[in-house]
Amino acid sequence: MAKSKSPKTINKVKTEMAELKSRTKKPVKVIKKLRVDSNIVSLPEIKEVKKPPFGFAVKLVLIVTLGVALYLLAQKYRGHFLAGTVNSSPISRWELNQKMAEKYGKQTFDEIVNQRLLDAELKKEKIVVTDKEVSDETAKIIAEYGGEEAFKAALTQYGLTEEKAKDSIKQSLSLKKIIEKNYKIEVSEDQIKKYFDDNKTLFSGKKLEDVSGDIKDTLYQQEVYTKTQEWFAGIRKAAKIVPYI
Repeated sequence: MAKSKSPKTINKVKTEMAELKSRTKKPVKVIKKLRVDSNIVSLPEIKEVKKPPFGFAVKLVLIVTLGVALYLLAQKYRGHFLAGTVNSSPISRWELNQKMAEKYGKQTFDEIVNQRLLDAELKKEKIVVTDKEVSDETAKIIAEYGGEEAFKAALTQYGLTEEKAKDSIKQSLSLKKIIEKNYKIEVSEDQIKKYFDDNKTLFSGKKLEDVSGDIKDTLYQQEVYTKTQEWFAGIRKAAKIVPYI
C-alpha cells in the first residue's frame, strides 16, 4: 500500500507548479507589450494641410504680369520678326529675307566672301589702316567733289551713307597697301604724255606740266585697280568657297 505524501511535500509541489506557471505567462505579456508599443510608434501623425491664402489671386496676377511683359517685348522687338504689314496683313522678316536672297543673294554673298578674304590677307600681311588715314582720304575726296554738300549729294545719288562711304574708303586703302606691298607700280613720263594727248578736251587751255601730277595720280590709281582685280582673282581661286544659295 502506497504511502500518502505529507502536507509539506504537497505544498512544495504546488509552489513549484505556481512558479512554472508564472514563468510561462511572463514572456507572453512582454511580447504583447512590444507589439502594442510597435503599433504606437509606426502610426504616422496626420496633420491637416492648409492651403495658402489668396493662392488663386496670386497666380492670376503672375499670369497677367507675364502676359503684359511678353506683349511689351513683342512690341519692342517685333521688327525682328515682322518686316511690316499691308492692310493689317503681316509680312514676316523671313519672307522678306527669302525675296531679298533670291534677288540679291549671290551679290551679297560675294561681297561677304571678298571682305573675309581681304581681312584674312590683311592679318597675314600685318597691314593696318588707321582712322586718320580714312579721315584724310575722305577729306581729299570731298575736296575733289567740290565741298561737303556736293559730296553728300553724290552719296545720296549712289544710295550710300557716310558710314558706308568710309567703310568703302577703308577697304580701298587696304587694297592699295596690299598691292603696293606685293607689286611694283611705276608711271612713266611717256604714259603721262600719252594720257594728256588722248584727253586734250579734259585739259583745255592747260599745259602738260600744269596737270602732270594729277595725270600721274590718275594713272597710278588705275594701275592699282588693275592689279587689285588680278590679285583678288588669284585669292578667290585659291580659296575654298562653297555657296548654298
